[in-house]
Amino acid sequence: MSEDPVFARSAWGTNRYVYNHRNPVGLALIVIAPIVAICAMIGLRNSSRWSEGELRTAVHQGAEDLNGSTQYVSPDMHLGTLIRDAVEDSGTGPGLGLDVSQALVEDDGHDYTISTEDTNTKYCIRVTMARVDPNSRFPFIRQDHHLTAKASEGSC
Repeated sequence: MSEDPVFARSAWGTNRYVYNHRNPVGLALIVIAPIVAICAMIGLRNSSRWSEGELRTAVHQGAEDLNGSTQYVSPDMHLGTLIRDAVEDSGTGPGLGLDVSQALVEDDGHDYTISTEDTNTKYCIRVTMARVDPNSRFPFIRQDHHLTAKASEGSC
């Protein structure tokens, strides 16, 4: 083994310690540390991007979670945030970078297109609402609604 220590004081006049290139372990650390850092950055970048399979799974799981649920909403309300939260809470994909845009609102349902910058595929979620209390005198105020949601591939 070398008599030189693994760490040596910096020759730049500071009190910092640096890897000693004269020691074999120090030289190995000089080579290995940047490789580990580069691999970690590549892994972090890949885990923050949507793949086609992740988006498909997240959209279908989000629609399944919304389907049959009861939400405090009104029929003329924009449901984009509710849909985004359901897709993000599916536990698949990075969760960030979703684009949820309202495509169509009809009497019987709301259509939303879900896409990301990372994927080419778009998905459509159609949400229909039924009031929990159909005898309510005020149909357009916020109240509990049973939601029915269905996901399909392609724009709405």
